[in-house]
This record gives sequence, structure tokens and C-alpha cells, in this order.
Amino acid sequence: MVRINIEIEQELHKKAKLNALLKNMTLIEYIHEALETQTKKDRGKK
Repeated sequence: MVRINIEIEQELHKKAKLNALLKNMTLIEYIHEALETQTKKDRGKK
């Protein structure tokens, strides 16, 4: 596993945190899932 530091807009952070809570996930789990999903989508576009 790799650790990264990212900078995101305050509003995006609030929305992501709320969505994570609604899905009973941590913010890190939510971001990981979002990155994984987008990566799979991007692979399919080639």
C-alpha cells in the first residue's frame, strides 16, 4: 500500500465525507472505492 497526500476543495471533502458516512464507510474507504471504480472505467474507454 502507498500513502499519498492530496488537496481537495472544502466542499468536495464535505460531500465525500457525508456520502461515506451514509454508506457506513470511512472517508479513506470511500476514496479508495471511488479511485478503483474510476480506474476500471478508464481502462474500458481505451
